Amino acid sequence: MSSDLYMVFDVESIGLHGEGFAVGYVVVNGHGETMAPDQRYACPPEAAAGDDEGRRWIAENCPPIPATHATPREVRDAFWRDWNQYKERNARLVADFAWPVEARFLAACVDDDPNSVGKAYQGPYPLHELASFMVAAGMDPHATYARLPDEPQHDPLGDARQSARLLMRALKTLASLAAAPEARDGE
Repeated sequence: MSSDLYMVFDVESIGLHGEGFAVGYVVVNGHGETMAPDQRYACPPEAAAGDDEGRRWIAENCPPIPATHATPREVRDAFWRDWNQYKERNARLVADFAWPVEARFLAACVDDDPNSVGKAYQGPYPLHELASFMVAAGMDPHATYARLPDEPQHDPLGDARQSARLLMRALKTLASLAAAPEARDGE
């Protein structure tokens, strides 16, 4: 594994296709070392657009997430500002399963300022997905993996922490596979 930089993020939204109201991320290098303080931004869920079914799901499944901002737009702006700082450091943006929640969140970040020519080209390209790393490493992305105490489910920061840990596991497996003698036979 290298010392590459990964910004691993997760979004909570009002239903799968509703508006994101909370985002959390961690920044780690290729060894899994934390390279910046973990971050979580959120607004009250009722400030975000979505349907009643999505609101019920949030109420029943998400832990209380302290609001740091008043609106989803403010949450997106804070995240986008941070993303650009890490992008300048050549960070790779990684989502657990990017579709639809994280992809919609990122699209909304750009859509917030549609007249900004530069913003349209500042997004993650490519957007990496933990699930793809896991498949390549022989892990099941649909399996339920044990969580550590600081990884509460459906808290975007807890989910991002778990995703970063699983990413490091997948990368370590992939590095081992690449170093195996049979992997070098085709060279």
